[in-house]
Amino acid sequence: MFHSYKKAARKKWFDISARSIRDTPRIPCDPNSRLIVLTQLHHPDVTMYLVAAKSFARYVTPMKFIIVDDGLTVADQSLLRAHFENIEFIGTRQVDTGPCPKGGCWERFLTIAALNSANYLIQLDADTITTGDPVEVRDCINRNITFTMGTPGGEKVVSLEDIRDMSANWTQDHVQALSEQNIYKLPPGFGRLYVHGCAGFAGYAPGTLSNEKIHSISVAMEDILGKEKWSEWGSEQVTSNYLVANHPDAYILPIDTYPFWRKGKDISNARLIHFFGTHRFEAGQYISSANAIIKNLHK
Repeated sequence: MFHSYKKAARKKWFDISARSIRDTPRIPCDPNSRLIVLTQLHHPDVTMYLVAAKSFARYVTPMKFIIVDDGLTVADQSLLRAHFENIEFIGTRQVDTGPCPKGGCWERFLTIAALNSANYLIQLDADTITTGDPVEVRDCINRNITFTMGTPGGEKVVSLEDIRDMSANWTQDHVQALSEQNIYKLPPGFGRLYVHGCAGFAGYAPGTLSNEKIHSISVAMEDILGKEKWSEWGSEQVTSNYLVANHPDAYILPIDTYPFWRKGKDISNARLIHFFGTHRFEAGQYISSANAIIKNLHK
């Protein structure tokens, strides 16, 4: 209970400290771009999203921003329309997940797939901050290369047998660990590559995803793991990792310049930092990084 209170207090302080992001200029969009930046968002994370999207847009100008609306208020939507020249909202209830699980970011992933035939889609988590020019990302967009964030133990694409062996001793009863131990069982004809990456920041070149591909993988993995386990949060990330890895010339972002934040982490070379929940507010780095971005946007 104390931990929950402390986390809530830190989140409230972040929202207060970063509130001046709402006074920064509106973000223009490029109607000639084929890039869409998409985020699943709910009401408590609106300020975080403004920091994430505006810090990224300093370097990359999309055609539009899309929000998969997971509980925004009318006021939230009005605020976001004021800050982005072209922004669209798609409610999670509008998304048909078909044979895939509901929740757990599946609505986000299937929305990306539905728009991916002719557009480059970037999934941008609200807890990211772009602190420098993401040159590798811009290169992937220009060359139609799919990318995802790397992780310790997931810095390159490997075979399904390799990920099985790498994860063999993992004891977590988490869907991602169990999936990676068993994904080699996918039927013949499916791709045979995988990356232990993170879908919190990932780019999908046109044609990388389709609902049909995702449905078939989800059904196959559900047969392997069982419906209850496959329906847990994290199965969508497994599917993203799998499809990214099997795209030609897939690029895994280097973990020193696209790191996950934790206390003591060297971020001197970082271009984008993922301040994921476990360590987000440690050492005040998230707030200080956000305020540095806000100060820059005011110039």
